[in-house]
Amino acid sequence: MARAKTIKKAGAVSEEPVTKKKGKVAGGEAREYSMTDSFAKGDIVYHKIWDDTGEVIETGTTDDGINRMKVAFEKVGVKNLRMG
Repeated sequence: MARAKTIKKAGAVSEEPVTKKKGKVAGGEAREYSMTDSFAKGDIVYHKIWDDTGEVIETGTTDDGINRMKVAFEKVGVKNLRMG
């Protein structure tokens, strides 16, 4: 199975934590996505690699016991992500 390529943006790297507030996300504070954290439906998530913010629209478990969530991002659309 092919792996997705990670594209990193060129430029200066900031050591400060990044929080994004755009459009429909303005009402809540976004948490940075980490595969080891747990999220709930309605949580706002910031994905550093995609530089995008989205809302958790569904959570669940796969057949093999992996926790997952479905997030509707503003730029990249709906994505399935793992969580702790």
